[in-house]
Amino acid sequence: MTAYALVATVAATAQSPEDPKAVPAYRKAAMHSMLDRIQKKHYNPKSINDSFSVAVFDRFLHTLDPNGYIFLEADVKLLEKYRLQVDDQLNASDPTFFEAAYEIYRRRTAEAGADYRQLMAGPFRFDKKEKVKHIRKNDPFPASAKDRKELWRKLLKYYVIRNYMDLAVAADSNAVSKPIDPAILAKAETKVKKYYDDFFTQAARQKSGEEKFENFLNVVAMEFDAHTMYTGPKDRTFTEMLNKRFFGLGIELENRDGEYYVKRLMQGGTAYSSGLVKENDRIVAIADAKGELLNISGMSNTEVVGMIRGEKGTSVKMQVQQAGEQARTVVVKRDEVIDTENKAKSAVIDKNGKRYGYIRFTDFYMDAAGDKNKGVAGDVGRELARLKDEEVEGLIVDLRSNGGGSLDEVVRMCNFFLPKGAISYLRGKETLNQYASNAETPFYNGPLTVLVDESSASASEIFAAAIQDYGRGLIVGTKTTFGKGTAQQNLNIGKMGDASKGIKSERYGSLRVTMEKFYRANGTSTQMKGVSADVVFQSRMSLQSIMETDYPNILPCDTINLPPLQRVAPAAAYTAVIEKANARIAANPVFSGVEAATRTMKASLEQPAALDLEGFRKHYRQWYGGVRQIQALRKLPEGKRLEVALTTDRNINPALRNDADRIRINKHWIESIAADVYVAETISILEDMLANPMKGAAAKQ
Repeated sequence: MTAYALVATVAATAQSPEDPKAVPAYRKAAMHSMLDRIQKKHYNPKSINDSFSVAVFDRFLHTLDPNGYIFLEADVKLLEKYRLQVDDQLNASDPTFFEAAYEIYRRRTAEAGADYRQLMAGPFRFDKKEKVKHIRKNDPFPASAKDRKELWRKLLKYYVIRNYMDLAVAADSNAVSKPIDPAILAKAETKVKKYYDDFFTQAARQKSGEEKFENFLNVVAMEFDAHTMYTGPKDRTFTEMLNKRFFGLGIELENRDGEYYVKRLMQGGTAYSSGLVKENDRIVAIADAKGELLNISGMSNTEVVGMIRGEKGTSVKMQVQQAGEQARTVVVKRDEVIDTENKAKSAVIDKNGKRYGYIRFTDFYMDAAGDKNKGVAGDVGRELARLKDEEVEGLIVDLRSNGGGSLDEVVRMCNFFLPKGAISYLRGKETLNQYASNAETPFYNGPLTVLVDESSASASEIFAAAIQDYGRGLIVGTKTTFGKGTAQQNLNIGKMGDASKGIKSERYGSLRVTMEKFYRANGTSTQMKGVSADVVFQSRMSLQSIMETDYPNILPCDTINLPPLQRVAPAAAYTAVIEKANARIAANPVFSGVEAATRTMKASLEQPAALDLEGFRKHYRQWYGGVRQIQALRKLPEGKRLEVALTTDRNINPALRNDADRIRINKHWIESIAADVYVAETISILEDMLANPMKGAAAKQ
């Protein structure tokens, strides 16, 4: 029951035939087409053998039932005959295992739904001392239908008390210590019921089988490696993420327990410019192709996004509602949306009479038309020019939570910081290609820090590694970055038809296939190991973060032999700077406090939750107390916050720059930088670089 955001770019399911009789042939063809492409194109394809079979068997069952509250142990035993046959079926493009598993899942879901409805009809009491393991990743399935029903009873009780506490504390911070309020409890029960009513409704839908088949193909694809994935034929998420543009209304949606809300209005979108849609609007209904408003509660993300997205110039009719207000019917035109919110931005930080630059962007996006000026490198170049005009003396490039993107863009970006030389190598099955900076003189030569965390991946790691390998600056942040040292390509799968002969084209979806591996300029792969920080703040920034080593199927780290690279003259005495930073971090209770609170919360999360009121209160205080403690520690006190301002383009007449609007739009962003303890410590590192300069000839690594 988690909330998550989606920017109208969610994968669509494969276009299987509407005629049920044609579905088996379609599935067989889709399996064959997908596996044929992977085995021909993958960097190092696995053998489809008994080991592969066992992994797919186990993972698919837990993909169907990740909470372990649908299947029974007897079901696994019944399916056990397929455990060593899945490989043979895959090689024969035979979906028998999928169909057998899905048929049992469909039947068991109906049974669990009946139990759920019976349990929700009765009152929940919170005086009995009992516990439930609410996080059940890969846990055993219940031994019997009776055990499954008992598990559902406890889990529903947990979800109700958890939602009750969230609702009660939102209204009254002291509610955690007060008796249960029946009215709020009823709201919590309604919320849980709404979520699971939607869950069981969707599971019973006719399309559910094809959605689960897509899940099955994706499980098979990801067994080759963690980043080889299958998606439906309409999915344009990856390309649009890199291009920062798509056709729609310019709204970012959030799914909260089956209900869809407007989380954010993008400045370049028609929803924003129309003035008809507001942030936090609940989208009650969307018109279908006939113009009839359909209630979207409980619909899948794919369906909702599909109704919002469409051809440029067409309109979307929606019914939206603010909390406590009457619903409104609005009509908004679709248009190209260019997401500027997450493009590269810069700011100036003033401290002790010196000025420092700050640049942040969330991925290495590119322009769909190939315009190099509109990708991230072009944007970073413009921000650097602004910072140069601001006369900054040091720079932070913030790559936290930057998942990567275009290799060409990261190489172009390195031109601003590094002289001529290799940036990265990309090795395929039979090729080794060098990607190099061609700048005779880098645009920026001053003190440089790159701020990373465990979610900095792929292209982010290439940039950080190049800066580190050449000794151009210091990498600061978490112990290591994500560790994704592989490159993927998108491939469509299907068969071309012939209209003249009445033969239709078949579209079976698309693949992202791992076809190459990245190597640093020093010859070491970033795969699995990532980039180690020169100055470590924490091991990880987030309790729920996932890194490459957390995936079950990952390619190994290796090295290639390369000539020694010519390092640049260091901008500062790095050893002294690192020693000073480590001493500050060790003495600062913020970093040790966040680390300790994170460990405590992780241990608490892994423990079974108490279901009596007093026991749950203790758990709640511990968990949310830890959340608040970490949030407070990561924010600088009011009197110690940084002085931060947006950069401006001084070549444009102030009357034409619309500075007031830019400042208003970026107010939260500026405030977050000013209060960020990690940015503050990175500024201290830049101060030490300026105070400890080093002059000398370039050194060989």
